[in-house]
Amino acid sequence: MGTSTLLFAILTLCLVGVTFQAWRLSNEKRDIALLGVFSALMGMGTAVAAIL
Repeated sequence: MGTSTLLFAILTLCLVGVTFQAWRLSNEKRDIALLGVFSALMGMGTAVAAIL
């Protein structure tokens, strides 16, 4: 696993954690959705980096 893949994976996990905490704290739905979108994009970037 390359360095960029590891960094993408760590950032993805951090974003997922932040999204979960925002959901638990009952933040606005649009903020949670925005965090979820960025988490998904980072997850896709991690998958692409792992494949390449």
